[in-house]
Amino acid sequence: MTRFLTEKEIIFLNALLIEKYTPGEQKGVKSPELLNSAVNRPKQSAFGQDAYPTLWLKAAALYASLCQNHPFHNANKRTGFAAMKQFLWLNGYRFAASEKEAEDYTVKVVTDKPSIEEIAMWIERWAEKR
Repeated sequence: MTRFLTEKEIIFLNALLIEKYTPGEQKGVKSPELLNSAVNRPKQSAFGQDAYPTLWLKAAALYASLCQNHPFHNANKRTGFAAMKQFLWLNGYRFAASEKEAEDYTVKVVTDKPSIEEIAMWIERWAEKR
């Protein structure tokens, strides 16, 4: 059974990241509806089938939604990446990409908007069973 992150957990991640890396930035949710949408996107289904049937697609949906939709005042990309990484951890995987690889790809998610399938392939390539 897949373990999904809650809104509270993702809000906590956002505050933690800001406190650690950019403590002067405003913390908090800018758009509750966009946060709710991002948190629930990986859980979506249609006609009894998961919209995102693999762990990688679920992780990609969460990651892309948080990075692209900007539900927080600040640290949206960092939060999207950290949430994806935590989601994988909770589901038995660790994410092993280098910091530079992760940073570059996270920027790509926002600027180039690759497909969810492409993002999922990138995540799977760097995920390791723990």
